[in-house]
Amino acid sequence: MGNLDFLLICILSLLIVFILLAMLSLSIHLLTKNFPEKSQDDDSVVVAAITTHLSRIYSHQQITKVEEQK
Repeated sequence: MGNLDFLLICILSLLIVFILLAMLSLSIHLLTKNFPEKSQDDDSVVVAAITTHLSRIYSHQQITKVEEQK
């Protein structure tokens, strides 16, 4: 009888963990759907870093434009 009780406790605890994880996943999904990340159109810091890096690599050339390819 003791082994059966232990097995039932393990199965029940595993089910509780899966239910809690599903609830957490659902809440994260709903939060990210209702409050989307604000888009940042100002990537001047990233463009400046890329331009600086490229100007170090290609020191004999002038970097005029950095564009994102989609």
